[in-house]
Amino acid sequence: MKRIVFAGMFLLAFHSTAQETTASPFGVEIADNSWDLYVFPNPTSDFLTIRSSREIKNVEFYDINGKALKLPTMPNNCYSLQDVPAGWIFLLIESTDGFYDRRSVYKH
Repeated sequence: MKRIVFAGMFLLAFHSTAQETTASPFGVEIADNSWDLYVFPNPTSDFLTIRSSREIKNVEFYDINGKALKLPTMPNNCYSLQDVPAGWIFLLIESTDGFYDRRSVYKH
């Protein structure tokens, strides 16, 4: 029984959590990778809104075939999907501090 407890404690001591880090130009690692990112409504028919805890630098849109879509930007990180055909739309979102996230939205 002591061996099982020791083995469990040994494994817990070396258990690590996955955490994304980014390296700055000066070699300092930034461990704060929390990014609250919301893309809504999903599914949508006309407009798409993006809310983020980090400042958004760039948003790229792609259709199901990988073709880049040019969507008009509106105030408050809203985008018009009026001229986009129905189907899946994929987003690549970049923050000003170098974080990336991918999202998918269905337009009906």
